[in-house]
Amino acid sequence: MLQREEDNYPFEEMTDTGMTELLMSLENISLEDQLANIGVSFHDKLFELIDEAHLDNKDVWKRANLDRKHFSKIQCDQNYHPKKKTVMALCIALHLDLEQSKDLLARADWAFSPSSKVDLIVQKAIIDKQYDMMQLNVTLFKYTNEILGV
Repeated sequence: MLQREEDNYPFEEMTDTGMTELLMSLENISLEDQLANIGVSFHDKLFELIDEAHLDNKDVWKRANLDRKHFSKIQCDQNYHPKKKTVMALCIALHLDLEQSKDLLARADWAFSPSSKVDLIVQKAIIDKQYDMMQLNVTLFKYTNEILGV
């Protein structure tokens, strides 16, 4: 996989061997086996992380700057597909590290983009363990006129 230097994420190095190992492991497994062993859904992973953090749902939606009704929809509808900013807000609220954040985003069919200012700012906050949503939103608004949460 060839990449120009400016296309690399500023926070991680992409390796050809890691991608090759992943592709090789998938090519040796049948589609039926892959589908039979499908991963945990976004919904299930989110509530697993909440339990692991020993947080109440109320604490999570408040920390994520979400309203109760929106969080209730996420909780009650296992097939709900949240917006990317909602998932990022939940990552901040749960104090997830970068790998956990990438995993939760992927389970909701999202990924951090190296060409998005919002994504880069949120990634930097996660890497620096800066989980204050108010401060993050001030920074986001300063550079993008956008915020996370409501």
